[in-house]
Amino acid sequence: MSGRYDAIVLLGYALDGQDRPTQELCLRAQAAARAYAQGMAKVIVASGGAAPGHDITEAAVMARLLGEAGVPEGAVVLEDQSQNTMENMRFAAQKLGGAKGRRVLVVTSDYHLRRAVMTARRVGFRAKGCAAALAHDALWQKKRNQELAYTVDLLMGWQDEGKSRPQWTYALFDAVFGKKPA
Repeated sequence: MSGRYDAIVLLGYALDGQDRPTQELCLRAQAAARAYAQGMAKVIVASGGAAPGHDITEAAVMARLLGEAGVPEGAVVLEDQSQNTMENMRFAAQKLGGAKGRRVLVVTSDYHLRRAVMTARRVGFRAKGCAAALAHDALWQKKRNQELAYTVDLLMGWQDEGKSRPQWTYALFDAVFGKKPA
């Protein structure tokens, strides 16, 4: 298995209330396992920390799902500290010995893929994407619309190290989506 990429970076997704994977997380892990089986890379970085109120990290759950899908344990690198997409990429870069020039295949949900690949490139990866396709229902549409706001954050540089979004944007986000951005 030579691999077209230096690594597959699998992005986590929130666990349910009992620390079990959601359907969306399972679909992401399945897409990464397929890419691995196709020889896209020799390693998968499972990236996702523990959200408040959870006893296990998203990375640990993804590692279990990848193992169940036939990915050898030695091919999975856990990145278990990140809490958002920018941290996923920064911490994955640390696990891989840096981002500059590294070719990665980013695996995430279809609505999230464009921003995730843009974020990987902003960190310094040479990134392409692989989408886990979800049902395009009302919840998917809401998530897709929120991605537009998060993409503005990224393009404005508000996710860069040491930067933060202006306070007025939180009120706007609340008014449009009913909650503050991550």
